[in-house]
Amino acid sequence: MGIEIVDQLPTMGQVYARTVKTLGRKAKNPVLPELTLVKHGAQADAQKLAEFRRAVGARMNGQLPSLYVHSLAFPLAMSLMVRDDFPLPLLGMIHLTNEVTVRRPLADAEAFDVAVNAEQLAKHAKGATCDLVVRISTEGEERMVLRSTFLSKGVKLDGPKPEKDARSDFHPPQATAVWKLGADTGRAWAAVAGDYNPIHLSKVSAKVLGMPRAIAHGIYLAARALAEIEPVGVGYEWEIEFKTPVLLPGTVHLAYEQEGRDYEVTAWNPRKLKPHFELELEVLD
Repeated sequence: MGIEIVDQLPTMGQVYARTVKTLGRKAKNPVLPELTLVKHGAQADAQKLAEFRRAVGARMNGQLPSLYVHSLAFPLAMSLMVRDDFPLPLLGMIHLTNEVTVRRPLADAEAFDVAVNAEQLAKHAKGATCDLVVRISTEGEERMVLRSTFLSKGVKLDGPKPEKDARSDFHPPQATAVWKLGADTGRAWAAVAGDYNPIHLSKVSAKVLGMPRAIAHGIYLAARALAEIEPVGVGYEWEIEFKTPVLLPGTVHLAYEQEGRDYEVTAWNPRKLKPHFELELEVLD
């Protein structure tokens, strides 16, 4: 696999300016590029970090929230996706899951290296999925691995088509928290994270991409769910599976269930009784 060193991390705005050229991609049996993009010496921006914490209610504990690191590094992963040799269209991809391992947390002012690549292209009942992987290291020590899985609908891969996962009945637990999300939630988060995907910004722009109204960013939902429960000073891992989008404006009910130092978080639509996401966090011994 080739390695390309970049001088600086791009912004989401810089990446989105190049997404239009990916709309015509309709590859059959696509192949992901065997390339890793690397940025040495990345560091948190103190003002942006403060804005992130305010937006999701994260604690000021001297430790970088894992999804702040993700928000800082992910534009580099997206820049991989807008390259001419990346076969899938960027706009319209559906965010399915995140899996994050924090082997040793980063301090607020600590410098770190970022490496990103795409891998695990696989058939899906509705198209194809691929993983965008961000690896964070300091002096050769791997500190974090942040894996995001996306679905590209309509992409064809050879081989039998997987069956759709059977949907089990959802029985919501006792709610322990309620979020009231306004129509401007997507725009407010875009101002913090730089993610100006039109599906999050307004009813009009979301309809162009097939949604009845704007939907909340998955990373915002995950970061807010993690804000109170990310452990300090120890290794941990967490994963989230997105079930149904949160339409804006909207109300989300949540249940935080704790067992020892571990958590399960379930979020759902209280009117339709449909799950929005399920998150599990486990502290590593």
